[in-house]
Amino acid sequence: MKSQLLLMKLGGSVITHKDKPLSPNFKVIKDLSHTLASIQMPLVLVHGGGSFGHYWSVKYKMHSKPDCYDLHGISIVHQSMIALNEIIVDSLIKEGTNPYAVTPSTFTNGLRPIISKIEELRTIAKGGILPITFGDVVHVSRQNYSILSGDSIMTILAKVLVPSKTIFTVNVDGLYKDMKNAEIIREIDNATYKSIEFSKILTDVTGGMRRKIKEAFKIASSGMDVLLVNGLKPERILNAIDGIDIDCTVIRGIKTRSR
Repeated sequence: MKSQLLLMKLGGSVITHKDKPLSPNFKVIKDLSHTLASIQMPLVLVHGGGSFGHYWSVKYKMHSKPDCYDLHGISIVHQSMIALNEIIVDSLIKEGTNPYAVTPSTFTNGLRPIISKIEELRTIAKGGILPITFGDVVHVSRQNYSILSGDSIMTILAKVLVPSKTIFTVNVDGLYKDMKNAEIIREIDNATYKSIEFSKILTDVTGGMRRKIKEAFKIASSGMDVLLVNGLKPERILNAIDGIDIDCTVIRGIKTRSR
């Protein structure tokens, strides 16, 4: 059963200038913070790394496969995500919300979820605090570390929390069916899921969007709707929560037969 809970990710391409290393988009962060402050339902927030964590993880050749990565790089990637998180938390506080930063290692064991700790995030959110976590580098085993992306965290949290609304904010209006004509796929459901050439679509989109879409489909396969909403237009977030029709892509919870 879905709980009255909003699970939202602030995309790295939304909250930072991805083409400029270590460059937060302060205006967008402020606008989003103002919008989030007006949301009445419990919220669990995730944010990406953008030009912070992503920049350093590329520089130190770190990815989602557990490995013995450069120890200095591990420290720098982690610290850069804490720095970006602090900027967002400070902005949310200034707008009157009650954010509470939570590192992914608090509710995961390596790449595996700790169910009780994730359930605790729901309790915290319902009590008026806004838990906010982020993509990070996490310890897996011995000297092995791994990047745990914000998109992957969305899937981990969604499968435990089963939110009533799941939103990925992106820097475009949604998933494009035709990039040349900017034709948006407004809705994907059981009837259209198999008919759309996702392999072609995934080839057309950027690496960041590709990962996001894959995680969105994982969440939808558990029966939950997922919305891809333009975070550069924060008013759309409120409209999406209220069920008002907007330019976005909705991936309907996909019902699959149990094997």
